[in-house]
Amino acid sequence: MAPLVKLPWELLEEDVLSHLPPQSLVRFRTVSNKFNSLFNDKTFIKNHLSRSLPQFILLTTSKIYSIDIIDLNHIDPTIEVRELPSFSNIPNRETNYNRNTIVTTCDELLFCNYRFVESKTALWNPWLRQVKWIEYGDREFCVFGLGYDNTRPDKVYKILGYLFCHGKLLRNQTVGIYECASNLLRFIDRPKDDDYPLSEIAKLSNVSLNGNIYWLASSNSHTNEYYIRMFDFSTEKFKPFCRLFPGQKNHHINEVILAVYKGDRFSLLEQYRVTREIGIWVTKERIGVGGEGVVWIKLMTLSTTNLPRLVAEQVYRASYFIYEKTLVMCRGDDETGEACIYILREDLCKKIQIGARIVRCCHCVYTPNLISLPLFGG
Repeated sequence: MAPLVKLPWELLEEDVLSHLPPQSLVRFRTVSNKFNSLFNDKTFIKNHLSRSLPQFILLTTSKIYSIDIIDLNHIDPTIEVRELPSFSNIPNRETNYNRNTIVTTCDELLFCNYRFVESKTALWNPWLRQVKWIEYGDREFCVFGLGYDNTRPDKVYKILGYLFCHGKLLRNQTVGIYECASNLLRFIDRPKDDDYPLSEIAKLSNVSLNGNIYWLASSNSHTNEYYIRMFDFSTEKFKPFCRLFPGQKNHHINEVILAVYKGDRFSLLEQYRVTREIGIWVTKERIGVGGEGVVWIKLMTLSTTNLPRLVAEQVYRASYFIYEKTLVMCRGDDETGEACIYILREDLCKKIQIGARIVRCCHCVYTPNLISLPLFGG
């Protein structure tokens, strides 16, 4: 029998531990102080995150699931459905289910909000089993998203939202900022050139990147030309970011969904309403502070006849991520409403039903990680 060989710590860290999934790594925290300190090391966390494959997080009326894609490069990929432990005091949504419930990400932390149900939201890392409840006090404060001032060395998280006013038009919304560290809710001026800063489409399709929130907006009611609008948490201003790719002016009749690509760029999925053909566009360079000079390139076109129709009439729009030349989507089935995973590329169009009782749920793309929740003051 060959003697046991003790691996050098650097080799163990780089070639073994950094490839393990978070749910396996967290068990090592109690092995030794050296292991525990490793999982607080920013370099290790960054390397581990770069190797992690995105998943889907689904919130139903009573349960939370993660959907892992297995053997994505294989000819016949499969999925693994894992029920996650619900965080404490999760609201009962059996009678309060509507499109006002959101689950999204901010720097790989999950942000869950149950509008009109509770006067608080949750920042959550399911793999570390950490939950931080954020109580903003005013029950009429409707959350839009989470961000932070990216000009500061430490991340001071803020929540963007608006006061829900019964019977008032969107242009009369009062926009507010809730500061997580000081537990202070204050209100800000809206730009005069923006009648609908927090539209229904923006509520369903905004994404977080570099501490800011981005969404699709229409620049002209006659031509229906679209661009990306943003809220800058550093300056606390709404402003235009960039135009969409040139030559396309019919986004109003097609389904267009914005997402984060490779952690620091944007991707845009556009499905043509008549043919159901899907085009995937990505930004050429990483997204910086300003949107000047953003260049879009066509990554791929999918024209398989079995493609689902990604209509906006769904309670929740499709969520997706791009892995190499494969599109992975989560959306509800047209007939049953059951959540399904679609895996699409040139040689593959596969539909996988997640479960008969997982219907009309909100979902988002999420990369499992070891990032601890921030501690708020107050």
